[in-house]
Amino acid sequence: MRPVRKWVAAHVFDKELGERFDGGDDLNAWVGQFTWLLGAAAATPVWSLLDRRRTNYETLDPWFKVVVRFCLAGQMFSYGAAKAIPLQFHLPLTKLVEPFGNFSPMSVLWAQTGSSKPYQVLLGCAEIAGGLLLVLPRTATLGALLCAMELTQVFILNMTFDVPVKIHSFHLLLLSLVLLAPESARLAEALLSDRAVRASSTQELFRSPGANRIAAAAQVAAGLWLLRAQLRNDWSVWKTYGGGREKPELYGIWDVAEFTVDGERQPPLTTDVQRWRRVVFDSADAVTIQRMDDSLDGGYVAAVDLDSHSMSLLKMADRKWNATFALQRPDDDELTLEGEVDGYRLRVRLQRLDLAAFPLVDRGFHWVQDNSYMA
Repeated sequence: MRPVRKWVAAHVFDKELGERFDGGDDLNAWVGQFTWLLGAAAATPVWSLLDRRRTNYETLDPWFKVVVRFCLAGQMFSYGAAKAIPLQFHLPLTKLVEPFGNFSPMSVLWAQTGSSKPYQVLLGCAEIAGGLLLVLPRTATLGALLCAMELTQVFILNMTFDVPVKIHSFHLLLLSLVLLAPESARLAEALLSDRAVRASSTQELFRSPGANRIAAAAQVAAGLWLLRAQLRNDWSVWKTYGGGREKPELYGIWDVAEFTVDGERQPPLTTDVQRWRRVVFDSADAVTIQRMDDSLDGGYVAAVDLDSHSMSLLKMADRKWNATFALQRPDDDELTLEGEVDGYRLRVRLQRLDLAAFPLVDRGFHWVQDNSYMA
C-alpha cells in the first residue's frame, strides 16, 4: 500500500507522506483510508457486474459475520485486557507536580482514568465481556450491542480529548453496527413495542445441526485462546514495565532544597530556567528533572548504584551527553548529588516529598461524606 498511498498523497492531496505513526490518525492513515475507499468504489461495480446472476449471498453471509465478529472481539480483548491488568492508563509521579494547565486534553484523560485503578479495571472487564459475548453465536447480537455502546463512548472520548485513535475506534464502532443491522427490526420490537419478538433469521454456517454445534464450540475455544494470549502478554508487560514492576529505592518526588553551581548557591527564582526545582524517580532507569519554571525534562536514562554511591545520566536525544554524580544519602528522605554537568560543577541537596500530601494519591474512598471535597 505504501507506494500507492504516496502516489495518491502527491497527486490527489498535493502532500508528501512522512514516516507512519502507528497510533492511527496521521496523514498516512487518512490517505490510506481514502485509497481503500477508492479501491472499494472501483471493485464493487466490477464485482456486481461479474456476479450479476447471483440473487443472494446466503452462504457467504454467515461466514462474513464470523470474520467480523472475531475481528471486533480480538480488538475488544486487546483494549479490554490492557485496562483490566491495568496497563493502558497510568498516573506517573510527574503529573502530581506538573501544572494542570500544561496538560494536553489527552493527558487529562489518561491521568483521570489512571488515577482510579478500580474504574480502569471495570472498563476493561466491560470490553472483555463484549468480546466474549461476540465469540458465541447465540449471544453475538448482545455482544454487538454491548460493544456498540462501549465503542460509542470510546469514539466520543477520542474526539473530545483529541486521542489519535479516531479512525480506528470509528471503524470498530462500524463493525458492531454491521453486526447489529440485520437485527435492528427485532431490537426495535423488543425495546419499543409490546409485541412478541420473532425468531432470528440468521443463517447457520452448515446445514447439519451437529456441524453447527462443533463450529460454535470451535468459535468459543478460539475466542478464549485469543483472550488468554492477550491477558498473558499484557500481564508480562505490566510486571516488566508497568505498575507491577518493583519500585526503585529512590522512588518518589524529591524537592531541591539547595542548588549550588561552581560553589555559588543559586536562589529558587522562577525566572532561573536552569535551576532544578524537583527530581522525580518514577522507575529504576529513568529520571525526570523539573525546572523552576515548572517545565519537565524527562529525556534521561539513569543508572543508580547505591552501593558505589553514584548516579549516571544519559540523554536519549543526545547520545554523546552524559553526567556522573557522587551520591550521598544521610537518611531515607535526604539525598545529595555532586558532579559535573555541561562544564559546571553542581551540588544538589534534595528532600523526598511525602506522597500522602497529594489528595489525588491519599484521598481514597469514603462512604460517608459530610461535605464535598474538592481540594
